[in-house]
Amino acid sequence: MIYRAGFVALLGEPNAGKSTLLNALLGEKVSIVSDRPQTTRQRVHGIFSIPQGQIVFVDAPGTLKSTSGINTFLQEEVESVLHSADAVVVVLEPETSKESVTRLLDRAKASKRPFIVIVTKGDLLRGDQAPKAVETLIDSGLPFVVLSPLKRVEETRQEIVDKVLPLLPECEQPLFDEEMLTTEPMRKIAAEFVREACFKNIKDEVPYGLAVRVSKYEEPYGDKPVTKIYCDIIVERSTHKGIVIGAKGQMIKAIGMEARKALETLIGGQVFLDLHVDVREGWTSNKRLMKELGYVVVKE
Repeated sequence: MIYRAGFVALLGEPNAGKSTLLNALLGEKVSIVSDRPQTTRQRVHGIFSIPQGQIVFVDAPGTLKSTSGINTFLQEEVESVLHSADAVVVVLEPETSKESVTRLLDRAKASKRPFIVIVTKGDLLRGDQAPKAVETLIDSGLPFVVLSPLKRVEETRQEIVDKVLPLLPECEQPLFDEEMLTTEPMRKIAAEFVREACFKNIKDEVPYGLAVRVSKYEEPYGDKPVTKIYCDIIVERSTHKGIVIGAKGQMIKAIGMEARKALETLIGGQVFLDLHVDVREGWTSNKRLMKELGYVVVKE
């Protein structure tokens, strides 16, 4: 049996379903998800191991045209992920425009990596008329598959593995321990789960100018089986602080409850989560703060 292993970049527009696909493939939540675009900011590694090989999926930010503020980092992150990948999965939602499909396909081709194309949210397709993305792909002559990661998990997993694994290089052994699901440290995952809760609970533009960092992370010890996590929610404006906290603290309480439940599910134990809101004017334009918050491209 030939054993294969390598890195696979998930390439797509914001809200195409890349993070949902990754979580479905792994059977665990390692990448945050919301119904709003540009939720993913930093690459997330998801490790899928089977006897025939190991696929390290890399969920990258959605591709954007804008390069202002934090978007510069986001696009540099996408390019870095593509550069370090062995193969690419182009992820499209059904109604992706012809222009966007063409742009993504050109980007995949330019990477000079082997790639496959999938259309997500297949369970939402209705009627006889093919959605925009499918029409464009048919016209291009490129093979593609339509999948429903949330409804047909096993089918999606098998289809992806069957098509991706042959694209990876032969390898003598796994790249990572086969018991691992992700290479991300728990501090980063905790910060991301809090940011996800902010996206889900705050219904205006505030989350796009918001970042989260863990100031302290205490593992359970002795007779205190509780993980204690202390987080700073960084906002750009003083007016945003009031929105994040909410009337009588109701908003930050809702954010904390949602993030804590997600963390307890992942950790498998009790979590104490403390949230503090800090105003850092114009942090998205401050290189030092951007670096402190992890928004600097990792060279691989």
